[in-house]
Amino acid sequence: MCGIAGFNWKNQNVLQKMTRSLAHRGPDDEGLFVDDAVSLGHRRLSILDISAKGHQPMRFENLVITYNGEVYNFKQIKKQLESKGYTFVSDTDTEVVLYSYHLWGAACVERFNGMWAFCIYDKNKHTLFLSRDRFGIKPLYYYFDGGQFVFASELKAIRQHDLSLNIDKTGLNSFFYQKYIGGERTVFENCFKLKPAENLLFDMDRKSVTKRRYYDLEAHIAQAAQTPLAERLQLIEGTLTDAVESRLIADVPVGSFLSGGVDSSLISAVIARGRKDFKTFSIGFANRSYDEVKYSQLVSQHIETDHRVEYIDIDEKLIEHVVGQMDEPFGDASVLPTYLLSKMTRSNVTVSLSGDAGDEVFGGYDSYQAWNIARFVPDTVAAFAKPLVKLLPPSEKKLAATFKIRKFVDGFGADVNRRHLDWMSTFADTQRKQLLGEHFVGANCLIDTPTGASLLSVQLNDIHNYLAEDILKKVDFASMLNSLEVRVPFLDHRLVGTVLSLPARYRIRYFRTKWLLKKIASNYLPAEIVHRKKRGFTVPISAWIRKSELIRQYITDRSCYTADMLNYDHVQHLMTNHLNKKADNARQLWLVFVLNYWNTQFNPTAH
Repeated sequence: MCGIAGFNWKNQNVLQKMTRSLAHRGPDDEGLFVDDAVSLGHRRLSILDISAKGHQPMRFENLVITYNGEVYNFKQIKKQLESKGYTFVSDTDTEVVLYSYHLWGAACVERFNGMWAFCIYDKNKHTLFLSRDRFGIKPLYYYFDGGQFVFASELKAIRQHDLSLNIDKTGLNSFFYQKYIGGERTVFENCFKLKPAENLLFDMDRKSVTKRRYYDLEAHIAQAAQTPLAERLQLIEGTLTDAVESRLIADVPVGSFLSGGVDSSLISAVIARGRKDFKTFSIGFANRSYDEVKYSQLVSQHIETDHRVEYIDIDEKLIEHVVGQMDEPFGDASVLPTYLLSKMTRSNVTVSLSGDAGDEVFGGYDSYQAWNIARFVPDTVAAFAKPLVKLLPPSEKKLAATFKIRKFVDGFGADVNRRHLDWMSTFADTQRKQLLGEHFVGANCLIDTPTGASLLSVQLNDIHNYLAEDILKKVDFASMLNSLEVRVPFLDHRLVGTVLSLPARYRIRYFRTKWLLKKIASNYLPAEIVHRKKRGFTVPISAWIRKSELIRQYITDRSCYTADMLNYDHVQHLMTNHLNKKADNARQLWLVFVLNYWNTQFNPTAH
């Protein structure tokens, strides 16, 4: 995996600052291309053809590419290109991507199966072509003020330029609503994310940006639904197996995350059927409510992998390091154990497969069960239950029942997709208005949601929002800080479209989540693993807030509120109730800490 950067004028010194800020994404090599019109940079993590032949930026005739990603079907595409007369000097997928663009233009990305973020400079047409993969596994940011166009894998590279960057209040609202900044927005005005499945063309003469969505998941699902149901069901396990096998291609050591949940366990089991002494990795917590090591060890023994386990301690030094490396505020605290898991994994291998997206694709979240139950609960019953639920005591246990019940009843009366987002929210509208005052922006302006009230619409909501902006961003950030490449078999687009085209009963059946996936997994894994209760990768934030002087300082010290956007008195009210155990406000207080710590470190307007 790699880091990319560039802009539409000549300045090698600034370009090198950009690439060096991305050194963690590519520690193996650095490359620069500069002419009178453009500056393109690259940091390389060598995975395929680790020789100097894979050096980037790579050139071919009038084209120059800086590329981050893996196209898993590159060998098949390479054969097609060779039949058209192209000759190759390397065994990299970068060269395949470059020649594909030369032959097919922007439509080339529709042929790719993989994850990517890249830019191709066309010297003749004076254009920059940027593309991001279908589901947003790899990040791509850009800044555009009408004249200057800057892009990079991370915002920290863009910030190497002398730009006037102000906090975007809508982005800030998005952060406090869902703990991530969604859609094309970032924390800064004039800085954007290229959205998943988007291409961008920057005309360097006209100084214009044109974007086009090249992949429509909903249309793919509708197309898949035309295939007879029995045939689709027969295809799925084979497609999953092929997705896993294709993601093992590398010229460096490959391993797999193994939490003991059904998703990562199934991925690891598929790998282990064809490989002996395959390395798997997991981490454990001292708090038994959060620890799952015994399950990962059980799976490892069953599928016979070389399993590595480390027990972790999340301390203030780690929190400062990880939050201090964030491009923008990001509130999913599981980024901390993900970072430690990535660090341990990277000490053994360069590439790891993960079980991410199994829940979104196959239907594994509690909120999907809530959707199913809500269909049968009259609004009057929910209205009666709301005041009673408020009397339930708070709990610091992982996935506490009281937390789930409160979320369930609070959402009644809303549109299904809005209810789902509120279920996932940290500060819903009422609470966020108290926190942000005049800077408040309503949820309807923050996130685009699908229409409809079906399970599919709720899953699409998660795939376009939570998966892309939280899960995948977290994994990319945590893994790339450790120069580790993570691959996601469940996001093979052939698999996603086929699974989501199935009737809902193959995902949720009799209140059982991931029905089809568990049926497949039963051929690979012990029943104790397949049917055990979902746990998830969460962390004891409540205890951290009580014990950590660092966290409390950035929540209670008024001088830390340099953003001048939060209601300080309201935050202290939340803090007092939390410390007195009148309410568990840990999730809300963590977001305040993250913003304040990030802002005092990185916001150029902070003082």
